Amino acid sequence: MKHIRHSITCLFDLPDEILLIICRYLSPYDVLYAFYTPSEPEQRLHRMILDHRTRIKIDEIQKNEYDHLFKLFSHSETPLRPKSLILNNEHVTCLTYYYFSYTPEDVIRSMFSNLKCLTLIDCLQEDLQYLNKYIENLTELQYLHIVIRRRDEYEDMEDLKTCHILFNQLLFNEKQISSIHTIDYKIYNGLLLNKSLKSHDNLRSVNLVLQTIDDLYILLNGLVPNVQMMIIKLCRSTIDSFHYPQYVRCTCPRLTDFTLFDSSSDFDVDDMKSILAYMTNLVILTLSIHFTFDPLFCHGPTIESILNEYLPHLLQFHYTITHCIGQRILIENFVQWPMNVKYYHVEHLKWVHIYSLPWPANKNDKRQFPFKGAGLKPSVSSDVKRSAFRKYAIITDCNKFRCLNTEFDHVCEVISSVSIDIKLPFNIYKVVFSSDTPPFPIGAIIQSSVYHLIVERYLLDDYEMLRLAHQFPHVKYLNLILPSNKHSLINCLNIFRDRKDNIKKTSCYWTKLICFSTKLDSMHRANIASDSQLYDWLNQYTTSKDQKNFIKYVNPSPNLTIWY
Repeated sequence: MKHIRHSITCLFDLPDEILLIICRYLSPYDVLYAFYTPSEPEQRLHRMILDHRTRIKIDEIQKNEYDHLFKLFSHSETPLRPKSLILNNEHVTCLTYYYFSYTPEDVIRSMFSNLKCLTLIDCLQEDLQYLNKYIENLTELQYLHIVIRRRDEYEDMEDLKTCHILFNQLLFNEKQISSIHTIDYKIYNGLLLNKSLKSHDNLRSVNLVLQTIDDLYILLNGLVPNVQMMIIKLCRSTIDSFHYPQYVRCTCPRLTDFTLFDSSSDFDVDDMKSILAYMTNLVILTLSIHFTFDPLFCHGPTIESILNEYLPHLLQFHYTITHCIGQRILIENFVQWPMNVKYYHVEHLKWVHIYSLPWPANKNDKRQFPFKGAGLKPSVSSDVKRSAFRKYAIITDCNKFRCLNTEFDHVCEVISSVSIDIKLPFNIYKVVFSSDTPPFPIGAIIQSSVYHLIVERYLLDDYEMLRLAHQFPHVKYLNLILPSNKHSLINCLNIFRDRKDNIKKTSCYWTKLICFSTKLDSMHRANIASDSQLYDWLNQYTTSKDQKNFIKYVNPSPNLTIWY
């Protein structure tokens, strides 16, 4: 009888190239779970996944996956210490809260002392407070990217003022994070600066959303003296003092690349000249001026004369403006910097759109298509790349859904005020129903590609929520405003509470759900408090981090989040 020797191939027999191909099919979390073994380190595997170990992005993640990452961060002998950390609340809306609230202080301090890049997306005022708490540990930080969550209308405006103070303490204070050379900060309504702030000498790249042009003047007047690249978006261009800065000198001599976005009607050519006076060594200038009332932006010789006077070293000029044409027409061709000119109508008004090509000119060219509604004819030629357009479309008419398969076939998000009565293209993964959306119909077409659903109005009852569950069965991230009626509210919450048992009974809605979030008004909270069983369940989960699911419900907070 012959004895056949079986050769068994194990993981370590595979070459690195094959292992790296395997990693491409895994999520970043799965790569760490499969190949990172701090208790029994395998150096070859750890070297192979160096990027995954040093660049951690916590985003679309389940609660048990985060718990495993937490164990790696807290390992007693070889804790995971990334160089880059991203915390994103866009999908799991409580991620930063959970990280800062349930991670031991000594672990956070140790992680922060090792960070070179930190990103917080869709974060809150409390997150900025934590950053200020650990500011002394961020000694190696070079890149900071923060996006503040947009405030609801009924929330306190004091939170916004506090955000201004906290951010300015991070960068423009005696205890500033002096190691930072790149800042990217976006806050709705724009950042408010003041003249008492301390300059930051190490900043080289600045990307900010500012409140008014006055804040831009403060920034340019010595606050970032060594800046080399600057991208600014103005929320309002009205000048509070109603006069332009006097005795302007070039306070940003190293600034060679400047981009300005403004979408207010007040911005005029005099504003542009006042800004350019601070940066006479510019090599690259990008201007995106939408809805201006100043016709001089359409007058090529005037704009080119200003550029030649203020910017003698200019080599690249990327331009796009939209102007509502009145009786006085001053449109004249650009000669030194050739432009494309298109005319179009919106709401019985005639507009002109002047823009330069190529568009986009480079990876930093963020000029945007001026109108975002589906069904509007593009005001640009076919020479403009689709990537220059917005990634979402606003639908206000059922007939416009067909545009998602034609001129808007590049979008991946839809904001709609009407029910969806067609099969959406497969590339659309996010749907937002606005506050004026009518009741959702019974038996609507199933949208299997959508995994992020937001409804910005109150649901009528629990049956309407079930209709949404039928139409969007694969949703992972869900944001609803539940009915005010006590019976419907309790029925809706019980569906989320009993989700685990319902899965076993194969009668569960949204089986792939990772995060559910809802806004609670005073009537919601009163109805929850009156149901002892539901109230006890919420308190049980919110007081323990050891549960398989996490619930953020801190009375009188306006939000309830369940993380599965």
